[in-house]
Formats: sequence, structure tokens, C-alpha cells
Amino acid sequence: MEQPALTVRLSAMFAFSSMILGAQAMLLSGHMGALGFSGQQISYVSASMSLAALGSPLAAGWLADRYWASEKFAGWCYLLCVPLLVWAWTQHEFTGLWAATALFCLIYLPTRSLANVIALYHLGDFRRFGQVRVWGTIGWVAVSWGLSLYLELRGGGQGYLGDGLLLAAALCAIAGVFAFTLPSTPPGSGNSSGTRLTAAFSLLRQRGFAVLVVTAFASALAGPFAFNFGFLFLVDPDRLGMSPGSANMLLSLAQVAEIFTMLMLTGTLRRIGLRWTICAGLLAQALRLCCFAAAHSVWVMVLAQCLQGVAFTFFAIGSTVAVDRLSPPQMRASAQGLLVVINSGMGALVGHFAAGRLYDYFALPGGGHDWSAFFLGPGFFTLGTALFFGWAFRGEEETTG
Repeated sequence: MEQPALTVRLSAMFAFSSMILGAQAMLLSGHMGALGFSGQQISYVSASMSLAALGSPLAAGWLADRYWASEKFAGWCYLLCVPLLVWAWTQHEFTGLWAATALFCLIYLPTRSLANVIALYHLGDFRRFGQVRVWGTIGWVAVSWGLSLYLELRGGGQGYLGDGLLLAAALCAIAGVFAFTLPSTPPGSGNSSGTRLTAAFSLLRQRGFAVLVVTAFASALAGPFAFNFGFLFLVDPDRLGMSPGSANMLLSLAQVAEIFTMLMLTGTLRRIGLRWTICAGLLAQALRLCCFAAAHSVWVMVLAQCLQGVAFTFFAIGSTVAVDRLSPPQMRASAQGLLVVINSGMGALVGHFAAGRLYDYFALPGGGHDWSAFFLGPGFFTLGTALFFGWAFRGEEETTG
């Protein structure tokens, strides 16, 4: 296939993937808050993605390495998500919404790692990955701004925060059909090392891979504090008191920043390498959480969201590239699945439960929350994680081939 046409199709693949996740997740905490859910209930629903990540990406990666073409596997996953998202849209009680969201996450999540496998397989040069992955960010921004406009047209939109679930269902239907048109990405080489479901765990014997996995787990602990409760923080009248539409628009600035930092990723990898690129992402995440703790103005939050763009691109995308370079070809889908299990599964799951409990713990007697205390703890923890990674990671010579 001609390279320009391939680039367009891979870019569209990432755009659909992020638009689905953005439409499903961005307004979900506000929707649950409007339904009267407690902090723990909000975290339990949000944690369904992490529960799914404990097993489904690793199992899907193993199947893609051994039996199924990645693009067909992803296509069926998208199509199966459509009725689940419609079901979630109809729910107004905790149990039903949690069940629908958990099943959606279980089936949707493998598509994220499969998209990475498809792109890295066909691009050839891993340094070009950011050039197609950036369209995932552009897709997220597009759906975020579209939902913000929709909410404003609805007069503030407090009663329409759940409509993002219906939009996600429509996008899944389109993405499922589109996935079957992607270039063929066959299963791995068939070597015996990829036959066991747990084969990817053998990579933990490599120092670089082990340090990366430990760091991914630690970084994920802090993520739910801002992701689950950032919207509620912005609309809190004791802090910024923003409207739902304006709060959602401000949160989308992180993805605008990602567009620029992702375009810088190729040059950054060449100049400072994977080790310091990933470390810079962790430092940006720590500073962002500290900005949340101190913020009483919109401009501080603008800075915080720009830092999130740096944090996601340099850490999350850098980690994806590192896993690809540290794993053999016949185990790359499994290795990407393992990273999702550790980061989006185990680490994020602990973070969801911790964030939910601390949200309730820091509730003030007269209403509102002690947001400074809520965000400072994970901010300092992430700073320690960055220092650990910069000191311990020694896999650079294995990741530049």
C-alpha cells in the first residue's frame, strides 16, 4: 500500500478509537453526579475500565499473536460495544450503569492495544508512530468540543450529560465497519514462545521492561484523581464554579496540547531518547496535579491541562514505543496487552478506589471538598515515581533499534 494512503487510514483508526472513549468517558462523572451517585459509586463505575484491563487486553493480545488478524479482531469488538453503550444510556441506577459500563470496557479495551500493534506493524519506523497517533488526540478534541457545544445549546446541559454514551455507540458502529477495511495485520510468527497466555510475563526478566512496568503501575495510581474528579472540581462553586459546557471545554485543552507535543515526539525521541522522554512525562503529570491543588483561577487550570498533554504524550506514548522495542516480534501484541493490564488495570484500579475514598474523606461539613489536600498527595507521589524511573531505567540500548 502507498505510504500516504496507509498513513491516512492508520490516522483515522486512532481518531475513531479516541472519539469513542472520549464520548463515553468525558461527561460520565458529571452524569453520575447529576444522578446523585456518591464518590465511591463514581469511582466504582470509572474503575470498570481498570477491572476490564486486568485480563482482556492480555488475552486479546495472546489471541492476536496466535490466531486472529488484529484488524478483524478490533472490528468485531467495536460492533459488540454498540448495544452495550445504548444500554448504559438508558440506566439511571448504580447497578445497571456499572454493569453496562463494565461489559463495554471489557470488549472495547483490547482495541486500544490492537491499534498500537496495527500501526507499529505497518509503519516500519517506530519514530513515526506519533505522526499517526496524534489523530487520536485530534479526534478526542473534536468530540469534546462537539459535546460542549451540544450542552451549551441545551441551556447548560445538566440533564443531558449522559448523551455522550449514545454518541459513543454511533461511533462504535462506524469504527467497527471501518476496521475491516484496514490493512491486514496477521498473527505473530508462530514461535513457541508466544503460545502461552502468560508468555509476556517472561519479559519482566529484562531490567528495562521491569522498571517500565513498575513505573506504569505507580503512575496509574495518580491518574484517577484528576480524571474522575476534575470535572466536579471545575464546577464546584467554592473553586472555579464553571458551567458544565465550559468545564468540559477547559478539560479538552489537554488534548489540544497533546497535538503539539505529539508532533514533537519524533524529534524528542531522537534528541533525548526514550528514558528522558518518559521521565519528562512523569514530571509534567506531577506538576499538573500540584496545579489542581493550588488552582483558584482559570489560567492555572489552562496550564495544568497543557501539562497533561505533555504527560500523556511523553509518558503513555513513550511507554508504548518502549514496549514495542523491548519485546520480540512474536510477542508484541501480548506485551502491549501486559502494559495495559499493569497500567490501566492494576495501577488505575487501586487509584480509582483510593480517589473515591479520599473524595468522600475530604468532603467538608458545610459542603464542597478540601481539593488542595485531595490533589497534593498524588502529585508528590508522581514526583517520586519520576525520580525512581530516571535513576533505575537502563533499557535505552535495547529501545533504539
